Amino acid sequence: MKKEIKIATFVITSKTYPASRNSKMQKKLFLNRGFDNDLTIWYRGGTTTELENQEFKLLGNDLLINVSDDSIDMGKKTLLALEWLYSSLDFDFFVRPTPSSYIHFQNLNKFIQDNLLHEEYVYCGQVQDTKDLQGNFFEFVSGSTFILNKNSVKAVLENQNKWDHTYWDDVALAKLMHEIGIKPQNFKRFDVEGNVFKQNIRKEFYQYRCRADNHYGYPRFLETRILKLTDKIVHNEKLGFLTKFMNFIYLELSKKMYIYQFGWKAFLFFRNLLKILLPTNLYKYIKNLFFEKIENFKHVRFKV
Repeated sequence: MKKEIKIATFVITSKTYPASRNSKMQKKLFLNRGFDNDLTIWYRGGTTTELENQEFKLLGNDLLINVSDDSIDMGKKTLLALEWLYSSLDFDFFVRPTPSSYIHFQNLNKFIQDNLLHEEYVYCGQVQDTKDLQGNFFEFVSGSTFILNKNSVKAVLENQNKWDHTYWDDVALAKLMHEIGIKPQNFKRFDVEGNVFKQNIRKEFYQYRCRADNHYGYPRFLETRILKLTDKIVHNEKLGFLTKFMNFIYLELSKKMYIYQFGWKAFLFFRNLLKILLPTNLYKYIKNLFFEKIENFKHVRFKV
């Protein structure tokens, strides 16, 4: 007989596009597919008005935290979410997806039961490699979804002073784990390549990454549709011919009309044009005038 385990699913999100849009769809899907309502949370930075002078505020399934939603503060946001979880809820495992991930709860539960119950420390997900600031390769578990058990959460919190906030949160977590001797456990996710009808969506995975743009060339507004279609496919819900055909056409037409990072490319074009047309001193003055706004835009826009 399998042991009943308590899985806390905490989705890192924000009020920015497309995270907020995807999170709304995730809530509709996850909470109707067996997720524990009390242990399934979307956590983000809260405004002063929302928080009402509190460090944390739980509104339904939304955990508001007194921290910025900028990409540079993703690590702080996750550490604070772990602190709140550890002190507020009873759990056995912590699962951290992003808003572009679909999680199959029954497969997740089975996966943990079959593979992770007897591990002293769990740091699990799709393992990738990257370079540190010195150019050395090291492995990290992709932040699109990672799994920790309670022992690992405790270890992270006890060693959070070792968290290097100059890195993305998943890479910073990997560096911390390496320093305290916890090795990553590699288990593959399934990458949905934009149009769900152009590939065979296998049904045994617990994570389906539905990020549409940077590898597959589809606009990110389609991710809510991809999440919903993936949910139906992996749960064997019948999709009629007309539904498949109309969605196929819509997805492909959207891809044809999409210009990847259009706003950023337009900014670079006009920046280079001004650099050519304006005197050097005037160009530098304008650049310095808008430097902070440009940096803030990058920190909000370029998220995993």
